[in-house]
Amino acid sequence: MKRFAWLLVLVIPILITGCFSANMLEMDALKPGDFTVPVSVKSLAVVSRCDLDSAYKLTLQVSGRRRDFNNDSIMAKQVVLGCSDALLESPRFKLFNPIIHRNLEQDFNTPPAKIPWDAVRVIAGDPPVDGVLALEGGVMRDTVTYRLLDGWFNSWQYRVIVKTFWRMYDLSDFQSKEFSFTDTMAYDIDSPADFTSSPDMKISCVKDAMYESGNQTAKRLAPWWTSFERYYFSTGPLNFLNGAEFLKKAQWQESAEIWRTYTESKHKKIAAKACFNMALTCEMANKIPAAFEWLKKSEELGMHEFYINDYLAKLAKRKVETNKLDLQMR
Repeated sequence: MKRFAWLLVLVIPILITGCFSANMLEMDALKPGDFTVPVSVKSLAVVSRCDLDSAYKLTLQVSGRRRDFNNDSIMAKQVVLGCSDALLESPRFKLFNPIIHRNLEQDFNTPPAKIPWDAVRVIAGDPPVDGVLALEGGVMRDTVTYRLLDGWFNSWQYRVIVKTFWRMYDLSDFQSKEFSFTDTMAYDIDSPADFTSSPDMKISCVKDAMYESGNQTAKRLAPWWTSFERYYFSTGPLNFLNGAEFLKKAQWQESAEIWRTYTESKHKKIAAKACFNMALTCEMANKIPAAFEWLKKSEELGMHEFYINDYLAKLAKRKVETNKLDLQMR
């Protein structure tokens, strides 16, 4: 039944739009981070505060809680690893592995005092990176609950809530900025009893949650790659299909050269499709204002409102994201 419903979702747009049946293109594009890090920070080191703080380690050792320190260190490393891996995939920063010296002598509170700048310089290396992103503290809570789907019991879930506190140290002006994030990850389990009796499974979920929390942190602080979908038209004159082939290869200029010739066609439906496709090639070439112009012309030529309204909403969102990306990628 679910499969049939899914097929209907694909068929309905075709029935509604008649002869304006379209293809779907999936492409990768940068999505901006939630925060804009100063452009002065182009190279970065990511580090865990608990692995820098001698006082924290010593306090737990004296109180017989060495295992707590080891657990905190392992979990924090997962957060840092997740953050570092995601930052490596972003074109925003050059990432460098810091040399760790456990030489801080301050309380490991939440939030802790700022790392002294002389220690930050050591972490930054020689020659120094522009900034140091430090995981300064974190708290993890977990619970087992059940998931409701349409009012019916669906499955048991193990949920891990990770709260992290970060500081970005900018060595260009010796200023720091604080960030606090909360991430919730959910894992389907067979039953609470089976899960409780499998400690390795719980540890695996917690490590994964920590890693994912770090991953999400990176996506808040730097642009990241994601996929998006767009409609386009390949049915029409024979050359239309050639334009579609260029489009799928990300050759926007070649596609535009083909479709531009049909934008003034005497057949309004062909011209409307060509103008719609031109809007897409302009968006892909990061020419958002031109994309709006071509979409408007496609609408005037009779393009179905289903496609116009869908693309207008997506273009408006992309315009905002592009403006933000321009600031973040300077």
